[in-house]
Formats: sequence, C-alpha cells, structure tokens
Amino acid sequence: MEVENLESHLKYVNANGVTLNIDERLNLDLSLQKLHLDFNFEELLFWGKVNGVVNDYYIAVALEYVGVQDFPKKHFFWCSSANWIFASLPQPHLGLRHIFDKIQVYFSGEFDRVVIDAHGKSELLDVAEAHHGKAKPLEIPAKGVSELDRLAYAVHAIESDCQVVPVGSFKMTPIKEVRRNEAFRGLSADGAFTIQNYQHFRQVQNRDKREQLDRDEGIYNDMFLDEISSDFPQGSWNILKDTTQQVAIIRNKLWPGYYAYHRIYTNIFGGVYIGNGIKNLDLPFMI
Repeated sequence: MEVENLESHLKYVNANGVTLNIDERLNLDLSLQKLHLDFNFEELLFWGKVNGVVNDYYIAVALEYVGVQDFPKKHFFWCSSANWIFASLPQPHLGLRHIFDKIQVYFSGEFDRVVIDAHGKSELLDVAEAHHGKAKPLEIPAKGVSELDRLAYAVHAIESDCQVVPVGSFKMTPIKEVRRNEAFRGLSADGAFTIQNYQHFRQVQNRDKREQLDRDEGIYNDMFLDEISSDFPQGSWNILKDTTQQVAIIRNKLWPGYYAYHRIYTNIFGGVYIGNGIKNLDLPFMI
C-alpha cells in the first residue's frame, strides 16, 4: 500500500473492516516519512499491522529494483505502537516454520518476550510435540526465540503466501529486472473479478515458469509470475466487489486479515494485512 496515498488506498478495503484510526494514521505518516528520508528507498510501502495484546506491530517494506536481477529485493521494517520508531526486521528462522505455524496464541506486543527458550520450552505450545516426526533435530538459537523472531516469520510467510498483483502490472525487462509496468492501465470489468488474473508478487516458485525465466522467455510476458489460482488448498482465495462494482477485493483465507484490491481500468492496486498473525491451519478442512 503506497505510503504517499495511505489514507486514500485504505478506503478500498474499509468496507471489510480493514482500517486504521486517526492516531495510527498520524503516527505512521510521520514515522514512514522519517524512514523514507533516512534511507531514500526507491519505493516504500505500508505492509500492514499485526495486532497485539499490549502493543500492536506495524510493518513497512522497501523495494529495490535497479540492478537487481530476477526479482526486487524486499527490506522489511517494524515498529510498535509503544514508540513508533521503525527498525529493520530480523531475518526469519525458516527452520522453525513448522513450530511458528502451530502457535495459535495472540502476539503480546512485547517484542523481547521469550517465545521458546534455549532449552526448547515454551508457554505457547508443546514444542516437542510440534516437532514430532521431523527428520532433523530441532535447532534452537542459543539466545532462544523472541516474539520479534515470531513476528519476522509471520511477515515472511504472509508475504510469500499472500502478496498479489494484477496480471500485467509488472514486467520482466531485457536485463532481467522486474519493474512496474508503466503501460498497465488496469484490468477490465470482467478480468478484474477473475481469480486467474492475479499473481504472487514473489520470486517464481513454479518449476515450469522458473525454467522459462532461465531461457529468457519471461521478458515482456504478462504471465511470468506464479498464479494464485494454483495455490493449495483450492479455494484459498475469493474475490469480492465493492458497492460501486468498480473495485475488486481479493481476500486470503489461509492468513485472515490479508486483502488486495484493484480498481478496474486504472493502475490503482495494492494489498495490506491487518490481523492477528495467526495461520488458519483448519482451512483444508473448511473448504
């Protein structure tokens, strides 16, 4: 969601109860402006909010396009409602993904709180049971795992599973840089409400598409990114129309709280996550 037009873009998802109050918007505006000035990013976006019991977390993402082949670099930043000062989000512990996914307890909002201690003990879940059946032994960092580490993983997972863009809104250039497509004028009324016309904004994971990119067949090909219609389980996404019938709202069921939006016949699109950071593990049994 564009930082410069945060308030105007939030209106596209307000009808779904996705919003920020006046205090949040004012503090975010100041904090994001300072972050942009300090680092002078090519592009800075408001990513979303993870609700906490004591404090809430706010996430921003900076995109680096120039000189980056294959896919833009994403740099994530976080702040808390306790101080509104953005800092770099640590790299996620992907080796613990199966543990993090099974935590079904709200974030506290205390970033330094120990989630899993150095001995593998946790108040939030039975770590040994969650790891049962895994071939590799569980490796816990010597300092343990903090709530900030859990937040870093949740942001990484939601970004990978949920961040979507309309077909044609990005392009692969002859020098293999992914850039915004300045020729994109939006999807049609029919196309915008079709799930096949939305793609994951991430490094390509589909093997066939990966091979096409390696053969330079992705250059100026609108379909070079992974389609969300192929996601498992089938039915993870649905598309809604706003009351004007002019805006498509794409909702993810695996991570409740993520919404993407696209205004038909325009280059206006984006996405935001406002939720509790908990994965819906029951989804395969619900659809």
